[in-house]
Amino acid sequence: MTSIPARTGRAYAPGVLLLTAALALTAMYYFARPDAVGVFSPLRGWRIVTPGVRGPLLHFAASGVLLAVVPVVVARWLCGIRLRDLGLGLGSWRRGLGWLAVGLPLAVLAGWMASRQPAMQAVYPLDPSLSRSLAPRAGTFLPYAACAFLYYGGWEVLFRGVLLYGLAARFGAGNANVTQSALATTAHFGRAFNETFAALPGSLAFGVVALHTRSIWYVALIHWTVGMSTEWFMLVR
Repeated sequence: MTSIPARTGRAYAPGVLLLTAALALTAMYYFARPDAVGVFSPLRGWRIVTPGVRGPLLHFAASGVLLAVVPVVVARWLCGIRLRDLGLGLGSWRRGLGWLAVGLPLAVLAGWMASRQPAMQAVYPLDPSLSRSLAPRAGTFLPYAACAFLYYGGWEVLFRGVLLYGLAARFGAGNANVTQSALATTAHFGRAFNETFAALPGSLAFGVVALHTRSIWYVALIHWTVGMSTEWFMLVR
């Protein structure tokens, strides 16, 4: 698959990285959502359990900070892991281009299929101000999509970078991939059920690609394409 350094970071790094991920995801879930999560009971009806709703741009910016900047700072300066050992470089760009050639068309297809699901339509697009009349204009949608990469890129930095590469040296690549995939799946709770169920095999596959290319960025582009294709097809259907 790829070579993992025999020893990366300090002995306590795995625990610190997992704790950092838990704190970052909790903060994201409750304080940086672009929507609200509620619970229903027959006696109390619907109750919102998350405080406040953030605008999409603030959500994307917070994602970049909480999912990427904070975990990378912790991994580098507290755990002593070099940035290149987190998959943050270009890695094997030839392998990466090969995966993009296969993955991007599949990502567009996955986005088209997801856009037709009622459960997905209840969640996306994250920016409700994107109307059908505006969506077909690339000049309107592209700036929004570019900002959304802060979220998708941040997601990949945390799961396929800090957790996958950060844990692989001590857990082994296979165990690290299962660990980050399990956490990434539970982090989808509150989204559409079909998105959550797809997250486990998708995360495992993304982990394999990230290890094979020695970089997270090819997976980030594929993941971003799935998300933006889903929203685009919803807007123009």
